[in-house]
Amino acid sequence: MAKQTVNIGTTANDGTGDPLRTAFTKLNQNFDEVYGNNFVTTNLIAADAVDYDKLAGEFTTASSFTAATDFDINFSTAAVFTTTSSIAMDLNFTNAEIGQVKTIVVTDSGGTSSLTFDTATNTVVNLNGTYSATAGAVNYIQAQCIAANSFILTISQAA
Repeated sequence: MAKQTVNIGTTANDGTGDPLRTAFTKLNQNFDEVYGNNFVTTNLIAADAVDYDKLAGEFTTASSFTAATDFDINFSTAAVFTTTSSIAMDLNFTNAEIGQVKTIVVTDSGGTSSLTFDTATNTVVNLNGTYSATAGAVNYIQAQCIAANSFILTISQAA
């Protein structure tokens, strides 16, 4: 059924609008269609209706990637990215929305690792902490998108 619009006339009380009974019949039919097609259910309007089953993979999944010099961190695919690396890494962020935070876990397999950012993507990075890998250490990097192509990184290390 197409939406039924109540005719309210040209001006108040000019007699050109729908009679009251006709107007409310149209309104009831509109509501019947909305509720009848499950557009509105208690699951959709419940205060605790959002859970991990309903969230997209970008909020609930982990993704591992192979050690390489270029890491493409696609913000729309996972919440946590993991790798083992002992080489210099170039992180490229894509599909980031303001406010999103992603975690990158780098387990160093020995040697010297360093972290750089791809200037070709015009990414502005504000760094909080430093990345200086130690053999066998686990490095946690959190990247938060604060504006288009602008990120704050927080880096910590656990032995």
